[in-house]
Amino acid sequence: MKKIKSLIFNVLAAIGLTVLGAWTPSVALSAAEYRYANAQLYSLYATETVTFDTKESDAKANYAPQFTAISGLTNACGAVAGSEIVSYYDKYYPDMIPGWESFYAASGKYRAQDKVYIPSVMNELYTLMRTNVDGDGVSESDFTDGLAQYITDKGYSMNMQSVMSGTTVDYAACKNAIDNNKVIVLFTRATDMYLLSEGTTQDSISTITISASHIMVVSGYRESKYYKSGKLFRTDRYLVASTGLGSPKAAYYKPDNNKLNGAYIVNIL
Repeated sequence: MKKIKSLIFNVLAAIGLTVLGAWTPSVALSAAEYRYANAQLYSLYATETVTFDTKESDAKANYAPQFTAISGLTNACGAVAGSEIVSYYDKYYPDMIPGWESFYAASGKYRAQDKVYIPSVMNELYTLMRTNVDGDGVSESDFTDGLAQYITDKGYSMNMQSVMSGTTVDYAACKNAIDNNKVIVLFTRATDMYLLSEGTTQDSISTITISASHIMVVSGYRESKYYKSGKLFRTDRYLVASTGLGSPKAAYYKPDNNKLNGAYIVNIL
Protein backbone atom coordinates (compact mmCIF):
# COMPACT_ATOMS: atom_id res chain seq x y z
CA MET A 1 0.00 0.00 0.00
CA LYS A 2 2.86 2.41 0.87
CA LYS A 3 4.49 1.68 -2.51
CA ILE A 4 1.22 2.43 -4.30
CA LYS A 5 0.80 5.75 -2.45
CA SER A 6 4.39 6.67 -3.22
CA LEU A 7 3.89 5.88 -6.91
CA ILE A 8 0.71 7.97 -7.04
CA PHE A 9 2.49 10.90 -5.38
CA ASN A 10 5.40 10.75 -7.83
CA VAL A 11 3.07 10.59 -10.82
CA LEU A 12 1.06 13.57 -9.58
CA ALA A 13 4.27 15.53 -8.96
CA ALA A 14 5.47 14.78 -12.47
CA ILE A 15 2.12 15.89 -13.93
CA GLY A 16 2.30 19.11 -11.93
CA LEU A 17 5.74 19.94 -13.30
CA THR A 18 4.57 19.23 -16.84
CA VAL A 19 1.51 21.44 -16.50
CA LEU A 20 3.35 24.33 -14.86
CA GLY A 21 6.33 24.12 -17.20
CA ALA A 22 8.69 25.28 -14.46
CA TRP A 23 9.41 24.57 -10.82
CA THR A 24 7.95 27.08 -8.39
CA PRO A 25 9.14 27.19 -4.74
CA SER A 26 6.61 25.97 -2.20
CA VAL A 27 5.35 28.27 0.53
CA ALA A 28 7.43 26.21 2.99
CA LEU A 29 10.63 27.79 1.69
CA SER A 30 12.09 30.62 3.72
CA ALA A 31 12.55 34.00 2.06
CA ALA A 32 16.32 33.46 2.00
CA GLU A 33 15.92 30.33 -0.16
CA TYR A 34 13.86 31.95 -2.89
CA ARG A 35 15.51 32.81 -6.18
CA TYR A 36 14.33 35.79 -8.19
CA ALA A 37 14.77 35.09 -11.88
CA ASN A 38 12.84 35.49 -15.11
CA ALA A 39 9.23 36.55 -14.73
CA GLN A 40 6.59 37.64 -17.22
CA LEU A 41 3.54 39.85 -17.11
CA TYR A 42 0.49 37.81 -18.02
CA SER A 43 -2.26 39.55 -19.93
CA LEU A 44 -5.26 41.17 -18.34
CA TYR A 45 -7.60 38.50 -16.99
CA ALA A 46 -10.26 40.39 -15.04
CA THR A 47 -11.78 43.83 -14.76
CA GLU A 48 -13.90 45.05 -11.86
CA THR A 49 -16.09 48.14 -11.97
CA VAL A 50 -16.68 50.15 -8.80
CA THR A 51 -19.67 52.50 -8.99
CA PHE A 52 -19.88 55.34 -6.47
CA ASP A 53 -21.43 58.72 -5.76
CA THR A 54 -18.29 60.35 -4.39
CA LYS A 55 -14.69 59.31 -3.78
CA GLU A 56 -11.85 60.54 -1.59
CA SER A 57 -8.29 59.88 -2.74
CA ASP A 58 -5.00 60.15 -0.87
CA ALA A 59 -2.15 59.55 -3.28
CA LYS A 60 1.47 60.36 -3.96
CA ALA A 61 3.78 59.15 -6.72
CA ASN A 62 7.49 59.95 -6.69
CA TYR A 63 7.84 58.24 -10.07
CA ALA A 64 10.94 56.12 -9.60
CA PRO A 65 12.74 55.30 -12.83
CA GLN A 66 11.19 52.48 -14.85
CA PHE A 67 13.86 50.31 -16.46
CA THR A 68 13.99 46.96 -18.23
CA ALA A 69 16.82 44.46 -18.60
CA ILE A 70 19.41 45.26 -21.25
CA SER A 71 20.27 42.77 -23.97
CA GLY A 72 22.51 39.92 -22.84
CA LEU A 73 21.42 39.83 -19.20
CA THR A 74 19.27 36.87 -18.14
CA ASN A 75 17.30 36.57 -14.89
CA ALA A 76 18.13 40.23 -14.29
CA CYS A 77 15.25 41.53 -12.15
CA GLY A 78 17.67 42.14 -9.27
CA ALA A 79 20.00 44.28 -11.37
CA VAL A 80 17.06 46.13 -12.93
CA ALA A 81 15.50 46.94 -9.54
CA GLY A 82 18.92 47.91 -8.18
CA SER A 83 19.49 50.26 -11.12
CA GLU A 84 16.11 51.90 -10.47
CA ILE A 85 17.00 52.40 -6.81
CA VAL A 86 20.44 53.84 -7.61
CA SER A 87 18.96 56.15 -10.24
CA TYR A 88 16.18 57.27 -7.89
CA TYR A 89 18.61 58.22 -5.11
CA ASP A 90 21.00 59.92 -7.53
CA LYS A 91 18.66 62.93 -7.22
CA TYR A 92 19.34 63.17 -3.49
CA TYR A 93 22.89 61.78 -3.24
CA PRO A 94 25.26 63.25 -5.87
CA ASP A 95 27.40 60.99 -8.03
CA MET A 96 25.48 57.84 -7.25
CA ILE A 97 25.92 57.42 -11.00
CA PRO A 98 29.25 59.12 -11.79
CA GLY A 99 29.19 61.48 -14.77
CA TRP A 100 25.41 61.43 -15.19
CA GLU A 101 22.39 62.99 -13.55
CA SER A 102 19.40 60.68 -13.51
CA PHE A 103 16.91 63.57 -13.52
CA TYR A 104 16.23 66.87 -15.23
CA ALA A 105 17.29 69.69 -12.92
CA ALA A 106 14.58 72.05 -14.17
CA SER A 107 11.63 69.72 -13.54
CA GLY A 108 12.98 67.04 -11.20
CA LYS A 109 11.57 64.34 -13.49
CA TYR A 110 13.65 61.24 -14.05
CA ARG A 111 15.33 60.59 -17.36
CA ALA A 112 14.43 57.57 -19.46
CA GLN A 113 16.80 54.61 -19.58
CA ASP A 114 19.78 55.67 -21.67
CA LYS A 115 22.20 53.56 -23.72
CA VAL A 116 25.42 54.24 -21.78
CA TYR A 117 25.14 54.99 -18.06
CA ILE A 118 22.23 52.81 -16.97
CA PRO A 119 23.53 49.79 -18.91
CA SER A 120 26.87 50.30 -17.15
CA VAL A 121 25.17 50.44 -13.73
CA MET A 122 23.01 47.41 -14.56
CA ASN A 123 25.99 45.35 -15.69
CA GLU A 124 27.93 46.28 -12.54
CA LEU A 125 25.02 45.35 -10.26
CA TYR A 126 24.43 42.15 -12.22
CA THR A 127 27.98 41.11 -11.32
CA LEU A 128 27.97 42.40 -7.74
CA MET A 129 24.71 40.54 -7.06
CA ARG A 130 26.28 37.29 -8.28
CA THR A 131 23.41 36.79 -10.68
CA ASN A 132 23.05 33.15 -11.82
CA VAL A 133 26.06 32.06 -9.72
CA ASP A 134 24.33 29.85 -7.14
CA GLY A 135 21.19 29.27 -9.21
CA ASP A 136 18.95 31.17 -11.57
CA GLY A 137 18.74 34.86 -10.75
CA VAL A 138 19.50 36.18 -7.27
CA SER A 139 18.57 35.50 -3.67
CA GLU A 140 17.48 38.25 -1.28
CA SER A 141 20.96 38.34 0.26
CA ASP A 142 22.61 38.44 -3.20
CA PHE A 143 20.52 41.47 -4.07
CA THR A 144 21.09 43.26 -0.76
CA ASP A 145 24.83 42.59 -0.60
CA GLY A 146 25.40 43.60 -4.22
CA LEU A 147 23.41 46.82 -3.92
CA ALA A 148 25.13 47.71 -0.64
CA GLN A 149 28.54 47.15 -2.23
CA TYR A 150 27.70 49.41 -5.15
CA ILE A 151 26.48 52.19 -2.84
CA THR A 152 29.51 51.81 -0.54
CA ASP A 153 31.80 52.14 -3.55
CA LYS A 154 30.15 55.49 -4.30
CA GLY A 155 30.93 56.85 -0.82
CA TYR A 156 27.63 56.17 0.94
CA SER A 157 26.18 53.36 3.04
CA MET A 158 22.84 51.56 2.99
CA ASN A 159 20.52 49.69 5.28
CA MET A 160 17.24 47.90 4.67
CA GLN A 161 14.32 48.47 7.06
CA SER A 162 11.57 45.85 6.99
CA VAL A 163 7.99 47.07 6.54
CA MET A 164 6.40 43.64 6.82
CA SER A 165 3.53 43.15 9.24
CA GLY A 166 2.98 39.41 9.45
CA THR A 167 2.62 38.24 5.84
CA THR A 168 1.51 41.62 4.48
CA VAL A 169 2.98 45.08 4.04
CA ASP A 170 2.61 47.81 6.65
CA TYR A 171 0.89 50.39 4.45
CA ALA A 172 1.30 53.24 6.95
CA ALA A 173 5.06 52.63 7.19
CA CYS A 174 5.37 52.58 3.39
CA LYS A 175 3.35 55.78 3.09
CA ASN A 176 5.58 57.53 5.62
CA ALA A 177 8.70 56.39 3.77
CA ILE A 178 7.38 57.60 0.41
CA ASP A 179 6.36 60.93 1.93
CA ASN A 180 10.02 61.22 2.98
CA ASN A 181 11.24 60.50 -0.58
CA LYS A 182 12.38 56.94 0.04
CA VAL A 183 11.70 53.83 -1.99
CA ILE A 184 10.69 50.32 -0.93
CA VAL A 185 11.89 47.11 -2.53
CA LEU A 186 9.44 44.19 -2.77
CA PHE A 187 10.46 40.54 -2.98
CA THR A 188 7.30 38.91 -4.31
CA ARG A 189 6.15 35.48 -5.25
CA ALA A 190 3.93 35.13 -8.34
CA THR A 191 1.37 37.83 -7.67
CA ASP A 192 -1.44 39.96 -9.04
CA MET A 193 -0.92 43.58 -10.05
CA TYR A 194 -3.55 46.17 -10.92
CA LEU A 195 -4.24 48.91 -13.45
CA LEU A 196 -6.74 51.67 -12.63
CA SER A 197 -8.95 53.68 -14.94
CA GLU A 198 -10.69 56.45 -13.01
CA GLY A 199 -13.99 58.14 -13.83
CA THR A 200 -16.36 60.57 -12.16
CA THR A 201 -18.75 57.89 -10.85
CA GLN A 202 -17.00 54.64 -11.89
CA ASP A 203 -13.51 53.23 -11.54
CA SER A 204 -12.31 50.21 -13.51
CA ILE A 205 -9.74 47.96 -11.83
CA SER A 206 -7.97 45.54 -14.14
CA THR A 207 -5.90 42.61 -12.90
CA ILE A 208 -2.71 41.30 -14.46
CA THR A 209 -0.32 38.67 -13.10
CA ILE A 210 3.42 38.46 -12.62
CA SER A 211 4.27 34.85 -13.34
CA ALA A 212 7.10 34.09 -10.90
CA SER A 213 9.17 35.36 -7.97
CA HIS A 214 10.18 38.91 -8.76
CA ILE A 215 11.82 42.07 -7.36
CA MET A 216 10.10 45.46 -7.76
CA VAL A 217 10.61 49.02 -6.55
CA VAL A 218 7.79 51.02 -4.91
CA SER A 219 7.78 54.81 -4.99
CA GLY A 220 4.12 55.75 -4.57
CA TYR A 221 0.85 54.95 -2.84
CA ARG A 222 -2.88 55.41 -3.37
CA GLU A 223 -5.86 55.10 -1.03
CA SER A 224 -9.37 55.45 -2.46
CA LYS A 225 -12.47 55.72 -0.27
CA TYR A 226 -15.77 55.11 -2.06
CA TYR A 227 -19.13 56.49 -0.89
CA LYS A 228 -22.78 55.86 -1.78
CA SER A 229 -25.60 57.90 -0.27
CA GLY A 230 -23.04 59.55 1.98
CA LYS A 231 -21.80 56.25 3.44
CA LEU A 232 -18.35 54.75 3.03
CA PHE A 233 -18.69 51.29 1.50
CA ARG A 234 -15.19 50.46 0.31
CA THR A 235 -11.54 51.44 0.87
CA ASP A 236 -8.80 50.34 -1.53
CA ARG A 237 -5.09 50.74 -0.81
CA TYR A 238 -2.26 50.28 -3.30
CA LEU A 239 1.47 50.74 -3.63
CA VAL A 240 2.77 52.08 -6.95
CA ALA A 241 5.53 49.82 -8.29
CA SER A 242 7.95 49.92 -11.21
CA THR A 243 7.48 46.45 -12.70
CA GLY A 244 10.85 46.20 -14.46
CA LEU A 245 9.11 44.13 -17.13
CA GLY A 246 8.14 46.53 -19.88
CA SER A 247 4.50 47.25 -20.63
CA PRO A 248 3.05 48.27 -18.28
CA LYS A 249 6.16 49.76 -16.75
CA ALA A 250 4.25 50.68 -13.60
CA ALA A 251 1.32 49.01 -11.86
CA TYR A 252 -0.42 48.91 -8.49
CA TYR A 253 0.29 46.31 -5.82
CA LYS A 254 -2.17 45.54 -3.00
CA PRO A 255 -0.24 45.51 0.30
CA ASP A 256 -2.48 42.83 1.84
CA ASN A 257 -2.32 40.09 -0.80
CA ASN A 258 -0.05 37.67 1.14
CA LYS A 259 2.20 36.96 -1.87
CA LEU A 260 5.28 38.57 -0.44
CA ASN A 261 8.60 37.25 0.88
CA GLY A 262 9.91 40.60 2.05
CA ALA A 263 9.48 44.38 1.82
CA TYR A 264 12.16 46.89 2.86
CA ILE A 265 12.67 50.62 2.89
CA VAL A 266 16.04 51.35 1.30
CA ASN A 267 17.84 53.91 3.46
CA ILE A 268 20.93 55.70 2.17
CA LEU A 269 23.30 57.10 4.80
